[in-house]
Amino acid sequence: RESNLKCDLSEGVTVEFWLQTGSIASAITERQVIFDLWNGITDTTSEEYGRITIELKDTSSPFLVTVLSGTTGYTRQSIGSGLDQNTLSDWGHYAFSFATGSSLISTKFYQNGTLNDTLNTGANIGEILNPLEARLGALIHRPAVSAAPAGSGKLSGSLDDFRFWKTRRTSKEIGRYWFTSNLGGGTNTDAANLDLGVY
Repeated sequence: RESNLKCDLSEGVTVEFWLQTGSIASAITERQVIFDLWNGITDTTSEEYGRITIELKDTSSPFLVTVLSGTTGYTRQSIGSGLDQNTLSDWGHYAFSFATGSSLISTKFYQNGTLNDTLNTGANIGEILNPLEARLGALIHRPAVSAAPAGSGKLSGSLDDFRFWKTRRTSKEIGRYWFTSNLGGGTNTDAANLDLGVY
């Protein structure tokens, strides 16, 4: 058995969930954290530091994503088009897939099963090593670009049907399964879904 949060971007990682926001106004908090994965390295300048974070901000492209291994990768890049507070106040399904390309990290963003935006930036990283921890709805540890402590950036809203995949899901897979929970279980019950780390 391997970690249910394994993050090897040469194979890819996919995070998907249903979301309905309360408010993303900066008066509540500057940013709201949906998902924060961290490898336990406290020195944010270390080559061993690793992180994947998905946040919300009160902007025309409200989703911000961070993928770091050491200082390689990218920090708080906007992704998504045609989204705003009104869009996010209704239930919607959102998926983010991360994988290394020829020389960049390719991040794809899906809304209700359809590809909405693609971000190609940063530099290639492989596997984020060390024991991994994650939190939904707030920071699990202080980020590299902020002094905000663990527990900050609390989400105003609701999450449902969260899935963390240890592989890059294809557009076909996301489009076919975004509206169903019939995935056959998780890593310890069904060999067909060994890549489904968290559900």
